[in-house]
Amino acid sequence: MTSVTVPRITVGVSDTPEADRAVRWAAHHAHVVGGQLHLVHAFVWTELDVNTDPIPGLTGSGIRAAADGLIEDAVAIARQVHPDLEITSQVIDGNPVPVLLHVSSRSDVMVVGGRGLGRLLTLIVGSKSLALAAKACCPVVVVRGDLAVDGPIGLIHHPRGQEAVQRAVELARGYGRPIQLVVRADADEQRAQQILGEVREAVASADPHIEVLGVTIPTTHAPRELVHASEGAALMVVPGERVEGRPERITAPRQLVTVLRYAHTPVWIERS
Repeated sequence: MTSVTVPRITVGVSDTPEADRAVRWAAHHAHVVGGQLHLVHAFVWTELDVNTDPIPGLTGSGIRAAADGLIEDAVAIARQVHPDLEITSQVIDGNPVPVLLHVSSRSDVMVVGGRGLGRLLTLIVGSKSLALAAKACCPVVVVRGDLAVDGPIGLIHHPRGQEAVQRAVELARGYGRPIQLVVRADADEQRAQQILGEVREAVASADPHIEVLGVTIPTTHAPRELVHASEGAALMVVPGERVEGRPERITAPRQLVTVLRYAHTPVWIERS
């Protein structure tokens, strides 16, 4: 009998509204792909030598109990989205990025909120989304903006983004959406149409039932224009670039940094 591997969608859980939004998106995505949702909270307080024990005589007190409560709340949020979803969870001692990088080796996709690892830690160590995308063993989704948009799968073109094209096809198939291609502002109409033809050929080879609606060229190089060109997309797929000599890592092309900064829709960072 053939064994069927169930996709594992891992979510970084924290005490932010953005993280709650990530849980909702991930729960829906797990339902779409027939996957299992895995909720992870990084318990940083042991690293800071803080007393996490409960207050004597007060049930449910202490920082550890609060962390368990965060996970319980996240499970409840996911159940609101899809009651029958298979859900597992764990609280792991450590800082968020190392914890999530560790569990990424057993995940098919890692999902975090736009500030999913906490505002304070973001100020201390910079962009967690890019740090995760650079080293994670799986694609990373940064959930931003409106989750109810019923638009196409946006695909940001990159010359070495073949894996991103294949991922866009997979997502378009699962969500029942077409694909909208977005190219750089320095592409003229002739080059944009050439890229569109190449992408349509690749998409048709992977799945002839998936439609590529067309190509959008941002009007200027201004960062917001790239995002404006993709407005209305339900999800944006952006390729990262592998670091030469270190294929386990990726770097962030300018399009990716721009999209993560300004996007109003979830962003799927594919490891190209």
